[in-house]
Amino acid sequence: MQKPRMIVLALIGTGLRYGFEMESFAQHTEMRQWAKIGMSTIYKTLKDLERDGAISVELEESDIGPLRKAYALTPRGREQMTALIREALASTASVYSERLAGLIFAPLLGTEQSHTAISEAISGLEIADAKLLEGLQREGIDGIGRAVIDYYRTIYEAERVAMMKIMALLAPEATNVTD
Repeated sequence: MQKPRMIVLALIGTGLRYGFEMESFAQHTEMRQWAKIGMSTIYKTLKDLERDGAISVELEESDIGPLRKAYALTPRGREQMTALIREALASTASVYSERLAGLIFAPLLGTEQSHTAISEAISGLEIADAKLLEGLQREGIDGIGRAVIDYYRTIYEAERVAMMKIMALLAPEATNVTD
């Protein structure tokens, strides 16, 4: 499961100010395909972040009801968000991993930090892929084992391609990647 703390901090970092906006974003972007984050998790996480001083809260008038809370990152929250995104990108977990969440929010790190973190993630995937390749060369591996290893190697390659494309979008001069 993805870290709700990172996701909520990153949603605020992208400019979403209200809990209902975060819930709507999660619903409309199919975020739940890769993150288990529902309305109750969002609001619980917002309370925890407020208590920990990672976000500030401002009460605002609403045209349709009671006052609503608008959230913003504090310097402490921005530091936590950055650390959590970097940690997610460094994940060694496989498919549906925290790497995907880290990659989606990597632009929030800024060009240099995101390029470094993504490059490190690519290196990690290359190391993991080399280990899988060694597994394919072992004696006694059956067809199912071979299929599973091929599956993960394909996924790792797709992740590397996506990461290179995102690095090119973040800093076109840093890499030469085409579609």
